[in-house]
Amino acid sequence: MAEPFARLLHAALPLTVDQVSWGDEVLTVWGPGWSLGVTCAWRLVGAGLVVGWESVGARAAVERVRGLDIVGCEAQSSFFPADPRFLMSDGTALELFSAHDLEPWVMTVGGTTFAASPTGQEWVGRSFAP
Repeated sequence: MAEPFARLLHAALPLTVDQVSWGDEVLTVWGPGWSLGVTCAWRLVGAGLVVGWESVGARAAVERVRGLDIVGCEAQSSFFPADPRFLMSDGTALELFSAHDLEPWVMTVGGTTFAASPTGQEWVGRSFAP
C-alpha cells in the first residue's frame, strides 16, 4: 500500500461508520470526514460470519457495520499487500480483493483521496503498517 495513504489512514483512526450502501455492484461506506467506495470483490468476516459480495443477504450483512468504528487496517494477505483488511470495533473485518488495474477501491480521508492500484509498485510493494 502506498506509504502516504497508510500514514494518513492510521493517523485518522478510529473512523466511525455512519452509513453503508451495497447496490449496483458498489459497496460504499462512509462517516464524518471519510468515505470508501469499493467496486472489487469484498467479504465481511468474524465471529462465525462470512459474507461476500455475491452472498445471499449481503445487503443486510453490511448493515452490521453501521455505527461501528474502523479501528485498524492491515494487509489482507502477505501474498498481495495492496488489498486492505479493515478491522472493526466489534471484531469483524471488511476484506477487499482487487483483481484488475482499474480503481477497485477509492478512499477519501481528511480531504485526501487515494485510488488503489493493484499493479502499482507503490501499492504492491508495501504493507498497511503505519
